Amino acid sequence: MERDKEIVKLMNVLHRITRAAYYAAWRNAAPDAARFCASQYNKVLARLEELEPAIKPLFAPLPETASPQVIRMASGELAAYFEDEAGSETGSETGSERRRTRARGCGGRRVWVGAVPFGRR
Repeated sequence: MERDKEIVKLMNVLHRITRAAYYAAWRNAAPDAARFCASQYNKVLARLEELEPAIKPLFAPLPETASPQVIRMASGELAAYFEDEAGSETGSETGSERRRTRARGCGGRRVWVGAVPFGRR
């Protein structure tokens, strides 16, 4: 249980790194911002490798000179690897109905309920 909570927290950090790197690329920020994001990504990756050794061959640490775009892609991919696992913490399933809330990015919470039928009127 503790492991799952820590993974959820690290996923939140990865999402923040992704956003910061996106902003740094968009605003053409100083190289210090990209170096900081790469450093944080490498620290999170090291901790996740301790918790889940199976990811070691899948994800590599980033060099300090990585561009914000590369950092954004790497942190997004690493977060995506754990999303199903972390999603079970925030989601709830009852019978055939599934609800999940997400509070990332701009805007408020979004809620998905059940399946959306296509092709019916």
